[in-house]
Amino acid sequence: MKIRPHEQGALTSLCGIYSIVNAMRIVRGLSNDESKDLFEQIINYLEDNKNLAVSLTSGISIKVMGSIFKDVIGDRIDRSIPFHKQPEIRVGEFWVEMKKFLDEGRSQGVKRAILLSLNGEHDHWTVGHKITKKRVYLFDSIGLKYLDRRNCTTHKTSSGRRHLIQPTQSYFLA
Repeated sequence: MKIRPHEQGALTSLCGIYSIVNAMRIVRGLSNDESKDLFEQIINYLEDNKNLAVSLTSGISIKVMGSIFKDVIGDRIDRSIPFHKQPEIRVGEFWVEMKKFLDEGRSQGVKRAILLSLNGEHDHWTVGHKITKKRVYLFDSIGLKYLDRRNCTTHKTSSGRRHLIQPTQSYFLA
């Protein structure tokens, strides 16, 4: 049996932290130094609140994500979870609303992003920054470039729809 080395990140679940930093890079134009500083602030916050080990190994829950936005990010970015109480929303409806949000920002010259919670093929937090009727383009910590709508669902994965987007946990950021 041939073993392979673990790749960086294979044993950690830092995508939630990276997604916040990456969203701030898009919306607020953070430099590399500012990004490193924000990353450190989030790590220190998790360490001080005894969530660091769990977050590093199991990922960041929506509750922890919310506390990071509230206590670390504060008013540096406008945010909402518009579908927080709408678990029944279908992928088509959600897609239309994502497109509307991002397109409105673009037409107004305002930088916007959507922090997406994914399950299915990836248990992952990622950032959507551009969208068409068929594809959402990502600014992603593991190298995902886009998700095609035809491969996405908001309810139950299948062989054809392997990406489960969680609208109830997705942040709209401006």
